[in-house]
Amino acid sequence: MGESKDVGIEDYDVLLLATQEQFDIYWAQCVPLLDKVITQAMHGEMTTDDIYDMALQGQMYVFVCKKDGGDYPDVKFTLVMEIVKYPKLAAMNIVAIGGSHLDAFFDKFWDRLCGWAFINGVRAIEALVSPAMAKIISKFGFKQTYTHMRLNLTED
Repeated sequence: MGESKDVGIEDYDVLLLATQEQFDIYWAQCVPLLDKVITQAMHGEMTTDDIYDMALQGQMYVFVCKKDGGDYPDVKFTLVMEIVKYPKLAAMNIVAIGGSHLDAFFDKFWDRLCGWAFINGVRAIEALVSPAMAKIISKFGFKQTYTHMRLNLTED
């Protein structure tokens, strides 16, 4: 997807958090980014603690757009994904996107992330998103496949 159009992240790199040490370094910066999206866009499915626990167990993948240096690393963007097990399709679902510089992240890192997914056997990336987020990610090649609906059995 070309070079980043946003001068704000040229010194940043993407990292898949894979070890406890990496989570110890970067997770505190991820929490406020993810809490915001969980509060505004999710409907009680999970918390940041759930994401943390599942990622440490290898059930979710946390990617960060980060810059090291100073007292604490700076994390501009966090992307959480999970494997979806279909009988005939290896897919990953975007669980949460938190932070700023979404366009710049996609411009600079999306091809690399898709390459990593493909090398690891993934053949589709999907997301359950709000209509507003669907409009945003459609410019990155996502297309509507289904309409997700829910009946909440705990509401009157």
